[in-house]
Amino acid sequence: MYNSVPMKTIALLLAITFVLVSCEGEKEEVKLDNSVIGEEAYRYAMPKDGKFVHPKHGEEKWFAYGAINGVGDTPANGVAQAYNYEDGTSALTVQLNISQAPEGKFYEVWIAGEDPADLASAGHLTNYFGDARHQLSFETNDDLSSRLSVLVTLESDDGEPAPSPLLVAQGTLRPTMR
Repeated sequence: MYNSVPMKTIALLLAITFVLVSCEGEKEEVKLDNSVIGEEAYRYAMPKDGKFVHPKHGEEKWFAYGAINGVGDTPANGVAQAYNYEDGTSALTVQLNISQAPEGKFYEVWIAGEDPADLASAGHLTNYFGDARHQLSFETNDDLSSRLSVLVTLESDDGEPAPSPLLVAQGTLRPTMR
């Protein structure tokens, strides 16, 4: 006597195979306006010949990354990455998982150097999904390589440009040779 595979199992495996095969479609063209993430983003995110080359800003000259964690009782985690490119542009990206800001408030990202006066706003975190996922993309002509602290504050939407003393998350960028 032998054990046969039940017909229901075979039918389920065929159905799964059909679904997986039918999901494969034509590749969509990706625009380089930062509004779409896709094949093109992967192409220049993975260095070739050891060099990262941004299609708009040229060769990467400096790179740093670091974890961001909640401060005090605030549960938060994420990552920040900073770049300097050959055309003089610097960029900072932040992905942070943190609860949604209360009504009338928002999260703001700050970058700082060793000198407390060397503090600059990188902008507001955006939340496109209505959940904990927040992100920021920031570009400047200032060199970011001396600003290795990333701070996130909870701000009131009152028009005050100074940072709130309510620090909710922070991290340190670590320069890395690639």
